[in-house]
This record gives sequence, structure tokens and C-alpha cells, in this order.
Amino acid sequence: MKRILVCPVCKSTDVEYDTAGVTGKYHCKNCGYVGSAVLEMTEGEYKEMIEGKDIEKKAERENW
Repeated sequence: MKRILVCPVCKSTDVEYDTAGVTGKYHCKNCGYVGSAVLEMTEGEYKEMIEGKDIEKKAERENW
């Protein structure tokens, strides 16, 4: 099963190795995050996480 890298800050999948992997850090092209910590998950896990995030945002809007 294919694993994808996810930015821990903005949850984008537009993540790649910073400086071709020499430093051991990752770079998120979406928010600019640079660091060694990234989320690694399957596409199904990512979809569940994003759907759950949308549910949380909807609940926050309804509570206002």
C-alpha cells in the first residue's frame, strides 16, 4: 500500500525532502514548514483525517 507524506502544520501532501534528503528534513511547499517531523499515512488514513477535520470545522461553525 502506498504511503504518503503529510505536513504536520497544514496537513498538505505537497511535502518533499529539503535539499534532496541530505539534511534529513522535509519541506512543505504549501505552508513553508521545514523540519524532520512529518506524518506518514495511507491515502485512506489521510482521507479520514481530512473528513474528520471538516466535521470539526462544521461543529465549530454551528456552535457560534
